[in-house]
Amino acid sequence: MRVTKRLIAPLVLFSICISFFIFRNIEGFGGLPFSDESGHFLGVLAMQHGDRLYRDYIDAHGPLVFMLSWILGPVAGVSHLWVFRLVSTLMASLAGLAIFCTPLFTFNWQRYLATAMWVGGIASVWTVQGLHLDSYWPIGGALTVISMATFVVPLCQNKPVSEPQAFCGGFATALLPFAAYAFGPLAVLFYATPCLIWAFNRSAYKETLKWVTLGCLCACLVMTLWLAVYGDIGGMIAFHIIANQRWYAHYIPFGMNAFLHGMALSFAPDRIIETLAVITMGFGSFLLVWKSTYKVCALLAICGLMTLQIRGMDGFQNGAFLMAAFGLASLMATACLKNRPNILSFLAFGSIGGIFFSSQHALSSPWGQTLAQRRATEWHLTQDDSVDFAKTIRAYTRPDERILAVPYNPDAYLLAHRLPIKKYHAYLPWEADYAAHPWHGYDRDLCTDLPKDKPPAIYFDSWVIWGVHDPKKFMPCVVDILRTDYTQVPAGSSVYIRNDRLPHLPS
Repeated sequence: MRVTKRLIAPLVLFSICISFFIFRNIEGFGGLPFSDESGHFLGVLAMQHGDRLYRDYIDAHGPLVFMLSWILGPVAGVSHLWVFRLVSTLMASLAGLAIFCTPLFTFNWQRYLATAMWVGGIASVWTVQGLHLDSYWPIGGALTVISMATFVVPLCQNKPVSEPQAFCGGFATALLPFAAYAFGPLAVLFYATPCLIWAFNRSAYKETLKWVTLGCLCACLVMTLWLAVYGDIGGMIAFHIIANQRWYAHYIPFGMNAFLHGMALSFAPDRIIETLAVITMGFGSFLLVWKSTYKVCALLAICGLMTLQIRGMDGFQNGAFLMAAFGLASLMATACLKNRPNILSFLAFGSIGGIFFSSQHALSSPWGQTLAQRRATEWHLTQDDSVDFAKTIRAYTRPDERILAVPYNPDAYLLAHRLPIKKYHAYLPWEADYAAHPWHGYDRDLCTDLPKDKPPAIYFDSWVIWGVHDPKKFMPCVVDILRTDYTQVPAGSSVYIRNDRLPHLPS
């Protein structure tokens, strides 16, 4: 490829951003653990030992993160669990590839510059916002960008979309609800884009709609087959959709007030990144409507993107919204300024630099650290499994025996090198609510099941959930069983050993 003067700035920025992304990704491998992510690691380990997702290992999150981590499992192994974070790296890279290959662009310098803006933007906040974690929101954000780049944004602007692009876009769109059911409205509105355009111009977009639909059907088939073999479809509906919507939604910010809170602008340290995401989304949305031939479809797509803020989060959990905002702005700015390469290059350098320097003062990381704590965090590839409680559990249990850690501490299993008992790796107040109102026979009540099969060790943390929900109140049965059938070892710790495992009982 002959390098022209017009390509020099995009290639330089592209190289810098790719290197920056690789560096931040390596940094993320040694980042702090996070409980939700540890639950995904634990689920993969349980599945490797024959457990079925949503039947033997029950989790509130969607199946896609488990499937992708399960696929990576044979490669990653279990010695360095943080290698599972390659899932998020791979998804972000695929999103960058989708931007590079989008039918929106005419010149190669546009492709390099747009991809650089995307990669440089997310790399700036990669570890601050926890985008490196093996979780559903960076996966959902990447899928959103892939859908936008391959068919949603090009169709709104009346750009021809090839069959492979339409298929890949449809595939990514259909995977969104499997990442999290809350992404379902976004998937529906994205799919409505080719449907509406086809209704206006049937002959020109018949093939595009067909290949988008085939991609959607293929993704649904893949996920359904995987769930049928390695999971439980009914259990997914019960524990991921019904339990979350019916019970968990009452415990979190949810609704119009929460949405408006999430969209509020503030440059306080705990809101800097979220404010940048909102501004970037507004900028990209304006350009999309302005330049679109089918403005109704553009508005539908924007409404879909707004649903990513349905929980009104002002912290790291708006990662999907953040990634979508950066992706949309990168696509639209590059498409609109195709005749102004120098201006666009300046905008690209400036935006990435601005995001990076803003992230240096952000306090919205998943761990609630102060700025000094965040900067002082050391790099560790593996967790320290020599902590006292883990050694105690290993001393009183065999490697093939299962334990229980409640109300919520997936890391306890990983550090102790023990799997959770069937159906329970945690028990939280909304799960106790579900236990009283199970869906179509999908029972899950710790107070009913624990007395039938008491594990040799229980890790019980008296942590009051969010400072409000005392486990002694929403799971008193566990407290009663610990009092009668277990002994705290050592006294004052969180580890309880079943009495028949102790050589002698204290008098």
